Amino acid sequence: MPGLDLQGLTASSIHELKNLLGQLTLSLDEIAQANCPGVADQVDGARFACRRIADRMVAILTLYKLDGGKQAFTMDAHSPSDFLEDLRGEVHALAAGRLTVDLACAADLSAFWFFDRELVQGALMNAVHNALQHAHSRIVLAADMEDGLLRFSVRDDGAGYPAALLQADLETPRPSERGTGLGLYFAQAVASAHENKGRTGRVVLGNAPRGGAKFSLLLP
Repeated sequence: MPGLDLQGLTASSIHELKNLLGQLTLSLDEIAQANCPGVADQVDGARFACRRIADRMVAILTLYKLDGGKQAFTMDAHSPSDFLEDLRGEVHALAAGRLTVDLACAADLSAFWFFDRELVQGALMNAVHNALQHAHSRIVLAADMEDGLLRFSVRDDGAGYPAALLQADLETPRPSERGTGLGLYFAQAVASAHENKGRTGRVVLGNAPRGGAKFSLLLP
């Protein structure tokens, strides 16, 4: 169709669908507050699905903007511990009592760090969705320092990442039985967008010695 800005239409459609999902989530919250017997599990599952779809839409829209050079970064000073505390509240709501959500902030953590709060939250939520699906009983949101970099991490007590994923190149989306690979690609793009004094952020995947996946986002 001549004159059709398909990319612009796609971007605006994603915005509209994201707003509709927000309205649907509010309706589900109202149903949950009504304490209707026998629907709690179904409502929790629907809320989780809505949030995951909304986060995926944000990731696609952000990648579209990054690719076109249209993404405006908001690099402000944030408290890593306060940021994680706010994130913990969201994760706790999504866990809906099924899992324990713990917070671990290192004593030597910098009081403030410059990063794009919205983008970093989006990158970490990808790891959170994975943890919510695979954790047995516990998720840990952590922040510490590594070689002068701020490290945010999401850990769970599930089976851990498969070997093929640990060896994968995160610069390219790689579909697998766990998903499209878009979430990790988005997280790597967010990390790479953070640069400071010649250093660039990165994503590191690993498995804890006692089992469970560990997603780390390192920011310069």
